[in-house]
Amino acid sequence: MTLAPHEIKRILSVEEALYTPISEEDRQLIDQFLELRQAYQLVTRRIEDALQAPLDHYQQRRHFYLDVGDLAHFRMNFFELVGHFLQNTVGLTYRLELWDRGSHRKYSFSDQDLAAALRDDLHTGTAVETLVYETLNFRLRRKFEVRGRHLYWEKSQFFVAGKEVPLTDGLMQLQCELEERLPGIQGTILKIKEFT
Repeated sequence: MTLAPHEIKRILSVEEALYTPISEEDRQLIDQFLELRQAYQLVTRRIEDALQAPLDHYQQRRHFYLDVGDLAHFRMNFFELVGHFLQNTVGLTYRLELWDRGSHRKYSFSDQDLAAALRDDLHTGTAVETLVYETLNFRLRRKFEVRGRHLYWEKSQFFVAGKEVPLTDGLMQLQCELEERLPGIQGTILKIKEFT
């Protein structure tokens, strides 16, 4: 296999970079990066001390999002990984509704429309996402307050046959139904939160 001249030049420049000391200009840029990283770590530790819990605890439980686009990205990944499977097996549908407190307008997005939600610039209001498991007659609803573009979880509700049940009971029922209907998921590393 022979390499084209431009490929050889690229390989040589990578080799040179590996064995060439960092220039003073590059060191200054790296110093800025390291200072920012250190400041971020200090702020994170201070916040976690005040919260008495790691920020990961809140993030993994989806208690906050950077903005509507962050939530939309999360859901787009969800549908790419497991959501389409659930749509085909238990009739999962999804809806994201946004109420803009400033303009008094309402916006609604299905899982197919989430790319449009990436561009939404909601500053204050309410975001509600609803997952409906049609064939199971289950519905999961999450409500977020939008403040300063950030989303903060307020509450989750689970409905079975139209009646609200305690969230934990509903999630346990969902897990049992999914395991019964989809025996392939039993014993996998997927947890119930991956299906919600």
